[in-house]
Amino acid sequence: MEELGQRLQSFRLENGWSKRAIAERLGVSIPSIMRWEAGDAVPNDYNRYKIERLLDARAAVAAQGGRLMVQLSLFPGRIPSAIGKT
Repeated sequence: MEELGQRLQSFRLENGWSKRAIAERLGVSIPSIMRWEAGDAVPNDYNRYKIERLLDARAAVAAQGGRLMVQLSLFPGRIPSAIGKT
């Protein structure tokens, strides 16, 4: 089984995302992404949760053929209603 950092890097490269884009989506720094992908550090529980949510979303997106829209909050009811509308 791949480590989380390797899975994150694979996901990022497959989708053509920069480290900056992933960092912004997860709400972390670019150096954090670099350390996780290199295996020099592991994310804390909250960041691990957000990464797993992002990685799990790829299967749903592939099945729907749509855009990636992932809620990374621990509080699902607090998303503005405008998000997710197309």
